[in-house]
Amino acid sequence: MEKLSMAATMFCAVVLAALAAAAGGEGAVVEHTSIVHEMNQTHLCNTTKIYVVNGQLPGPTIDITDGDTVVVHVVNRLPHGLTIHWHGVRQMRSCWSDGAGFVTECPIPPGGEHVYRFNVTGQVGTLWWHAHVTCLRATVAGAFIIRPKGGRYPFPTPAKDVPIIIGEWWELDLVELDRRMHDGNFDDNPLSATINGKLGDLSNCSGKPEESFVLDVVRGDTYLLRIVNTALFSEYYFKVAGHTFTVVGADGYYLTPYKTNMVTVAPGEAIDVLMAADAPPAHYHMVALANQPPEPDPQIPGFMSRGLVRYAGSSHNNNGLPVPTPLMPSQHNTMPSYYFHSNLTGLAHPDRHRVPMHVDERLFFTLGLGSICRGTNKTCERGRSPQTIVVATMNNVSFRHPTNASLLERYYDGRTSGLYTEDLPTIRRTRTTTPTAPSSRRGRWRRRWSRRSRRPSYGGSGTTPRWRSCSSARRCCRATPTPCTSMATTSWFSPRGSATTIPRRTRRSSITTTRG
Repeated sequence: MEKLSMAATMFCAVVLAALAAAAGGEGAVVEHTSIVHEMNQTHLCNTTKIYVVNGQLPGPTIDITDGDTVVVHVVNRLPHGLTIHWHGVRQMRSCWSDGAGFVTECPIPPGGEHVYRFNVTGQVGTLWWHAHVTCLRATVAGAFIIRPKGGRYPFPTPAKDVPIIIGEWWELDLVELDRRMHDGNFDDNPLSATINGKLGDLSNCSGKPEESFVLDVVRGDTYLLRIVNTALFSEYYFKVAGHTFTVVGADGYYLTPYKTNMVTVAPGEAIDVLMAADAPPAHYHMVALANQPPEPDPQIPGFMSRGLVRYAGSSHNNNGLPVPTPLMPSQHNTMPSYYFHSNLTGLAHPDRHRVPMHVDERLFFTLGLGSICRGTNKTCERGRSPQTIVVATMNNVSFRHPTNASLLERYYDGRTSGLYTEDLPTIRRTRTTTPTAPSSRRGRWRRRWSRRSRRPSYGGSGTTPRWRSCSSARRCCRATPTPCTSMATTSWFSPRGSATTIPRRTRRSSITTTRG
């Protein structure tokens, strides 16, 4: 009954917010300058070169209101190319600002600058931004908060909201990590989990504990925790001893609220929860624990970070009492993740479109993980072999990044020949057998490198892509874009020749690509 009552309250608040938004004016322009550079940090008795924005780890939070326009000036002081991706932001008529290197744009060259400009409308909650050049997103990342117009939440207004960025500490240089993975080597692992860049007191250097993230609270207040998982691979469980959460949002959208004592957040996911500070004033541990499937899946070390919830008025030593630590599930128990995500249901919204009942085209996509032979070899030894490269696939096709142009640029100027095709299979191919290789006697799915896409027609089957009318007779795009320079090496870290201007043509169809 309590759940239904709160859901009804949230629905009413959303209706009022929608009415207020309709009556409101235009949003503001929010500008940021992000300088991406190298710096050293020392953890676990070793100094490591890391890549950060404005000297911060995690990076600075971008805080806007629904309807605002975001302008971010990115200055690249790294020795290699860089793009910034706005994870989860719906780029409505601004796809050239999505920040996917060689897909929507060419990387910003070393010493270069680029301005991202886009509007955010119809999304409220927590997202995040990160470098979109492979492994650099482990440290070049931060929260992206979208507040409702008028400050009207569809739940009790929190006293404060706090980003909780779950990440991982890599001692290995992230550029070297990328090169190893590019070569099919996935044997490297981070040394620890982090909470807001802190390793926590479970890690130590010669017996001296690492610094922990501390959340100071006041008894009786409610806090909105914006939990983001920026780890490269692992899903994390998050828990605070003696406290429960009310889940209210995920990935920039409101959810039907429900109570839980643990949050599960996958890589790239953002979860919004309310936490009431209703426990006796004291200290309480928070824990982030990475989960993984049990054997026979390949196993990695266990990663955990511990922070602290500290009540105002409590003594600095917790009155000499031990600090409670939450009881966590086994790292091999993945069922809590299944149950948690099964409870994520969207909150009814008056502006939300109904699910179409008529289907114009049916697509069946199968995601997989497998291997392909190196070079031009058609047969090779499978398994963990130097003859193969591990790849992700969609309908047995693994996406291969271009190295001399962006897909969107070529799509707009019509020069796609040799860069990508529009024949991505809509169903997985039939089973085949790869002969001669000793470990390939079983039937296998044949995988391949390619750049293949699927472009649905705008408006459904039987229609053609439509163009918005221009206010003048000129074309609805800017100057012809400057192409990326040729990059013969299969490395992300080669600079492009000059800044690229992506044409802002407002064609309302899109390309869809698979990523390996």
